[in-house]
Formats: sequence, structure tokens, C-alpha cells
Amino acid sequence: MDKFALLVGVSQCEEEDLPTLRKARTNVEVLKRSLQDTNSGFEVKTLQDAPQLEMMETIEQVFRHRDADDQILFLFSGYGIKDVDDQLYLATPATVIDDWGQLVRSRTIPASFLLNVMNSSPVWQQVVIFDCCFRLTGGILPDQPEVLMEDLFNQMIGDRRVVLTGTTYTQHEPEPEGLDTWTYTRYLAEGAATGAADTDCDGSLTVEELHYYAQRKLQIAAPNQHPQFYAPDAPAERMVLQVPSQVPTVQYRQFLEKLAETSEIDTTEFRILTGRNRLNTLRQHLGLSLQEAAEIEAEVLRPMRERQLRVQLYQEVFTKLTQGTA
Repeated sequence: MDKFALLVGVSQCEEEDLPTLRKARTNVEVLKRSLQDTNSGFEVKTLQDAPQLEMMETIEQVFRHRDADDQILFLFSGYGIKDVDDQLYLATPATVIDDWGQLVRSRTIPASFLLNVMNSSPVWQQVVIFDCCFRLTGGILPDQPEVLMEDLFNQMIGDRRVVLTGTTYTQHEPEPEGLDTWTYTRYLAEGAATGAADTDCDGSLTVEELHYYAQRKLQIAAPNQHPQFYAPDAPAERMVLQVPSQVPTVQYRQFLEKLAETSEIDTTEFRILTGRNRLNTLRQHLGLSLQEAAEIEAEVLRPMRERQLRVQLYQEVFTKLTQGTA
């Protein structure tokens, strides 16, 4: 069995109403490093702001030219656009919206193309990740309500495929670039790289465990994002990564993750208050330095810091808008 990962990021489009998504590039690079550094066994290929034809040809090649017992992980990070036909289109660097507010579909990758390629693939273990900013055309009105994308994702799952999404709703604007926070993909990568997503501590990670790790983090950091996992029961438990469970940093991290769920947290210095004696005892037993332990604790509590950053930034934006109106 061989493992292949195709990670596609589209950060810039020709369309002026689609602002640059720098996080799309970051998502690709961070997940690539995580897969390579954990000796996951994945052969990783990345495409960053590649031409549309190259993206489509590569997707087709990766899914079709494989064996049935192979495993494929596909990430798309960029804009996902729902057009007037109620279908999903993945943006490319050439994507534009015409004068009538409709998508020029010939400059996109239709989700139907991706689904056709995946369905025709012989591979029985397919993992698809959409970490996108979903938008509407017809055309992207600021007073238009958010739209649930769930039906489109449900169409993509099958006996051999799971679909993970960073969010389930359309949004009018991506988060401000000044907001330096982590994304769904980055938390997936963190859960794999640190072993923190291995909640049952059995030394292996399933797709489902990785998703629920990232989901828990984003429920704290960005509770309006709503990541989702779409899958039949059978493939959900298939292992995708191994975790070195006896490594001291992994053991300390896993203990901290569980403790943080119930502990009182100091939200000024971002420290776990409950169970400090137990933490010190475990740190000494595992032979970790104070600095190593502090760095792990800071990573575990990162979502809380991010939530405060979001609140602070949006308060500043609201204040500026209010003052401008006045």
C-alpha cells in the first residue's frame, strides 16, 4: 500500500472581490511539514497558485493512476464558490466574476469534476479536506445571510471517502490578515505532529481523531466556524498516521490536553491553574525542562489566546466603523 498527499493552495485570484488568502499557502506548507516530519509514509505533492489546467491534470493523475489499496489525502485551501446553479466551484488564480455577478465557471475547477475523478479512482481510502473561505455569487451581497454548505459535502462522501471541512457556512469576507491565528488545517497538522490528537493514547491516529482535535481547538478559538466530518462509519476508523506514544513530550502534551478541558485557566498569563503539582511531578518524571513544559502549555492554550485576539480585533474594527459613521 502506498500513500499519496496532494495539497493545493490558491491564495490569489484575478477577481478583485476575492481578497488574497495568504493562509491558503500557509496551510499547504504546514500540513506538508507535518506529514513529512512524522514519517507518515505519505509521498507529498504541493501546488501553490498553479494554473488551472495544471491543477486539474494533477488531481486527475493522483486519483486515477493508483492501486485499490493505496491511500490518498487531498487538501484544497482557497475560495470555494457557490454559484447560481447551486453548485460548488473551486477558485483558481484565473477566477473572475462577470458583470452580472455570476461566476465565470471556465476559470474554476467544478466540484463535479473532482467528484467524477474521485469516483473513477480505484483507491478505496480517500480523505478530502476543504479548508476554504466559501462565498456566494449573484452576487456576493453584504446583506445576504450565511448559507449552509452541508448538502454539497454530503454528495461527496461514499463507502471509500471521508470529507473534512474547516467550516460549513459561506462568509462574506475572510478574516482580516492582521489576525495571526491558526486555521483548521494548521490544527490538523498540529494534532498529527505533536501526537495530541491521539486521545485514546494507542499510538495511532485516525482521520476522525485528527478532525475532532482540530474541531475542539476551533470551538474555543473561533466558535462560529463549525468544522465538520462527513463519512460513513467504515472508513472513519482507518488509521492514517502513527504516533510515537512513549516520547516524553507526547505524553506530557496528551496529559495537558485532557487537563485543560476541566482546569481553571489564567486568561491573563494563559496558564493552567488546576493541578500544578501533578504537572510538576509528571514533568520531572518524564525528564522535561521547565522551558519545554512551558512551550507545550503555551501551545495547548493557544486557542484561548486566539479567541481574545479575534474579539479585540473585531472590537477595534467595530469602533472604527462606528466612529466613521458618526
